[in-house]
Amino acid sequence: MLSARAQRFLAEHATRHPPMPEAAIRAAAGDLPGDAVEALVRFEATYGGLQYPVIVGNPMDHGLGGGVAVHDTPLGPAFTGIVDGDWTWGVDVLLDGRTALDLGEWPIRVIDRSVEQRIEKHALLVEVREWPHRTYICRTPPLVAPVADERPLPPAVPEASGPADLWWRDDDTAVEATLLAWGDGRDSWTVRHFHRTLHVAHHADPIVYAAMGHETVPATWCYLCSGHVAPGSHCLQPQAPP
Repeated sequence: MLSARAQRFLAEHATRHPPMPEAAIRAAAGDLPGDAVEALVRFEATYGGLQYPVIVGNPMDHGLGGGVAVHDTPLGPAFTGIVDGDWTWGVDVLLDGRTALDLGEWPIRVIDRSVEQRIEKHALLVEVREWPHRTYICRTPPLVAPVADERPLPPAVPEASGPADLWWRDDDTAVEATLLAWGDGRDSWTVRHFHRTLHVAHHADPIVYAAMGHETVPATWCYLCSGHVAPGSHCLQPQAPP
């Protein structure tokens, strides 16, 4: 069940086209195993045709696109059920509902524990994206989360957090850690500290450095705003996607 935040986000930002009918999926499934067919049917009924933007104008596009196919991955059977508009890349959906990215150069990686969690993290990012924020890069060993001490942070947001995204939020502050790159012997995470007011946002450094237990440095580029960040600077008013 999606949170009130995520339901509001979809109502305000999403469109949905008719999904592929269940009968058409079953007719095209051929000799696919039963659990794969049921996963395809379940996914398309719940998310097929759903579109919404997050960072750039290209949408998160959900659905089978009229095709019924399952392929093998190192993580198990999967189907390409989402096109990520920000990565401009297909997202695999494993039969247990997790999502994964296979970017070719890097090992395939589980990104979300469910499509529902994926929507929750996008809803939260869109909710706070126009707040003043400061961006950092945190580098960790492979498969190690960046945060070491949550005490300086707002309360965790478990419904939006997953293998590649961690969120903390209260009424005035939000902190996000999202996986940016992997595969070279370490993981790189983007960490963003958001606050409603700029004068408080200037105090982000001690909070972030105290919470992150690994090498953390100010970022020189903000992917959220698609712009360079001068040393010690904050992003103030990023433009929402069209």
